Amino acid sequence: MVTEKPIGATMTDTIQKVQAGLVFLGTKSFDIAAITCGIADTLDRLGERVDERRCVSDTQAILCARHLVCRVRIAEGHPLPRLDDTPAHIVELRVEKQAGAGATAETLIAYLLTTLQASLAPDYVQWTDPRAVLTRAEFRAAVANTAAMPAPMRPKPAAPRPRRNRLPDVEAAYAQLRAKMPGFGKGGAEEARIDALRAAFRDPDPAEATAMAQPDDIREPTAPLRLSVWMMTVTLGLFALPVAVALAIINLLRGENMRLAAHTTALTGMFMVLATHGQIAQAAQLVGVLGG
Repeated sequence: MVTEKPIGATMTDTIQKVQAGLVFLGTKSFDIAAITCGIADTLDRLGERVDERRCVSDTQAILCARHLVCRVRIAEGHPLPRLDDTPAHIVELRVEKQAGAGATAETLIAYLLTTLQASLAPDYVQWTDPRAVLTRAEFRAAVANTAAMPAPMRPKPAAPRPRRNRLPDVEAAYAQLRAKMPGFGKGGAEEARIDALRAAFRDPDPAEATAMAQPDDIREPTAPLRLSVWMMTVTLGLFALPVAVALAIINLLRGENMRLAAHTTALTGMFMVLATHGQIAQAAQLVGVLGG
């Protein structure tokens, strides 16, 4: 649902508002800071540089860019079409964007939901039409291998590389999506919903898909766990500085992982004890015997 109203100093300027959400049937804990960072990264890749991001509370956050404002709210569930049970939580996402400045609000929220559903794993996705509620499986089937994130639209110093312009097609497809959603209760509407959603994304450019491939991220999902990993790394540095430096490099490149930090600390402590009692050679010999 998109609305427009006059803003600014002139009557010709308008602002688009669109809202969607991720639906969770069971209770779940959320990290509003991690969600906010994920949204900011996605907007940046879409060419909308975030100038301000602020967590208002444990359940609300706001992100501001030059031409848009994005609001996130973790709300208690309420009855939704197609669902027999009332969900426990709904992560509501609202984009308010100045019309005519880059991609539309619908395009942006499409990519934001695509990114968030991959990390949060909701049970359902509610699109801009309140009646359009898709299961996670339906959503993933619709956007699998088709929802590639476009490269940043800001100019680059390197020579431009030819690529397909996907955003206009996404915007046109969303106009069709809005037109089809109101009648989804009629015959054949379930398939029409999925077809309309699938049409909102084009196949990615193979060269861009390769360039955007990211290494496996082992980062812990919450800020307290990541902070704990760094505390363990600093503590380890008091006893075995080279090991702590190696662990810190892994934290920076791959992400903070509690299991890796705990195993590293335990092994370091074991070898320190063996070294103190002069038992490293005997331990190595025992390992060789057991391995043989």
